[in-house]
Amino acid sequence: MSNLQPPASLAADLGDAPVLHVAHDPDTGLPWPDPTVPEPEFVSLAQFIFEAAADATDGCLVEPDGICRHGHPSWLLRLGVI
Repeated sequence: MSNLQPPASLAADLGDAPVLHVAHDPDTGLPWPDPTVPEPEFVSLAQFIFEAAADATDGCLVEPDGICRHGHPSWLLRLGVI
């Protein structure tokens, strides 16, 4: 086994930094409602893509690039992944 350690510059992993949310619909420019559920973990976001179903920012089930009937975007849209 090796005792490799990441460089000190990677100690503060950028993946752990807060992600800025896309707060407006890029098509209409209208603001999206504020999220009512906590932001999902990275693993959940990856599952949304593979399962072709995602949670919206209010907990509704939508397509990965979808918006629920209440006007909340999927987390993938809100985080700028899609």
